[in-house]
Amino acid sequence: MRTRFSSSLAEVLAVLGLVGAGGLLIAGSVAAQGVTNLAAAAAGGRLVSFSSQFNDTDWAAAHLIDGSPDSGWAGRSGGPQSFILAFAGDGLAELEDVVVNPYTREDNSNWVRSVEIHVSTTYPFRGFRHVGDLELRPEGSNQAFSFAAPTQARYLKLSFVANGGGGYMEAGEIQAMGRLLDDAPPPPAYEDLGSRSRLESYSSQFNDTDWAAANLLAASGDPGQWAGRNAEPQEVVIALPDAAVVTDVSVDNYAREDPKNWAREVEFQVSTTAAYKGFEPVGRLTLPPIGDLHTLTLPAPTPAKYLKVLFRSNHGGGYMEAARVRIYRAAGDGGAAGGGESIARQLEDTGRAVTHEIRFAFNSAEILPESAAALREIADVLRRQSDLELIVEGHTDNVGGAEHNLDLSRRRADAVKLWLVDEAGIGEIRLTTVGYGLTRPIADNDTEEGRARNRRVELVRRG
Repeated sequence: MRTRFSSSLAEVLAVLGLVGAGGLLIAGSVAAQGVTNLAAAAAGGRLVSFSSQFNDTDWAAAHLIDGSPDSGWAGRSGGPQSFILAFAGDGLAELEDVVVNPYTREDNSNWVRSVEIHVSTTYPFRGFRHVGDLELRPEGSNQAFSFAAPTQARYLKLSFVANGGGGYMEAGEIQAMGRLLDDAPPPPAYEDLGSRSRLESYSSQFNDTDWAAANLLAASGDPGQWAGRNAEPQEVVIALPDAAVVTDVSVDNYAREDPKNWAREVEFQVSTTAAYKGFEPVGRLTLPPIGDLHTLTLPAPTPAKYLKVLFRSNHGGGYMEAARVRIYRAAGDGGAAGGGESIARQLEDTGRAVTHEIRFAFNSAEILPESAAALREIADVLRRQSDLELIVEGHTDNVGGAEHNLDLSRRRADAVKLWLVDEAGIGEIRLTTVGYGLTRPIADNDTEEGRARNRRVELVRRG
């Protein structure tokens, strides 16, 4: 059997991070003391999620991090798909290199050729940013992507986007060369509500085994996916645990058949009353044809008893197909008006932050004293990030009519900007204001709770 490791000097140096994938010497890369393979299962690395594995024995996804040259991974098809890895204890790492060996015992047309690299410092389902690409030669050797500077990551996502034209996507080993940061804060907690949810209803399923709707709530990597009986729009309703608060919903649209069948346009609705009524839309996703946890972060933590997933369209195939639905509650997102992640983390994750902690006098743009903590947090973020520019958005409920609320929202946004400039010394040129009045609600205006959530300030990264 061919070994996946080469003894050539260039490839040994690639493992150490001293050469890039093209063989060029990279000064000052991973020669630093203490750099190890953080992805290795033996070092505490783990696979958080993956779209598919051909089986759970000789082609299991776990082989990607088992350190063995005699094992490999194969997906259920040649379609693009992603893997999300965590390091020991979900710790924060400083990465220097990502290494992929594409070798498997099958034809090299199946071996992965193109890899996209993403990192997140927060959660394994959101906050990812694209940091590089690795083009692989069809050789059984370790091939490295070296970061220009050490890069922090709590989660590493590798998207295998193309192989050599074969019928399966395959690879041998993944390495993440770096070091854990001992003094880093612990990972933010989150809960996958899907593990305690149940399938309530669905429009159709192709069969009740490997294409059953229940597979949408199955564990990551289970061979089953879901397929409808045709490509028409259809829905799945999921019953959540009682009094659940949702912050994020994700869909992995991978299926083992043609990517044209994979879901493309997906809408999410929630209800707190019944599985058949009371649903309100909370957002949409447009999914590219790559098996991945495509995540919608809700504008605010949202109470829900039922989640409706509306699969509106696919990529042109004859069936509507997907692999998984995930439902999350992130740390600190308690569901009450004002609850949520820090403003800094929201801006880092999505480029947008929502706060209900800036309070105004009734029917006025006068900022109340209890707003000071939130305003100081915004000012601190702007001081720490000297190149950050923000759009300050004002939003209201529907009490008082459209024209009045539009003016009120503009004045409230202006008041926030004035505080940041006059009280915190932030440069005026870094801040833009806009008021949207009642035009962008995130909750039902028919209840006081909903109106409270709609009265908010949002901050948007500019440029």
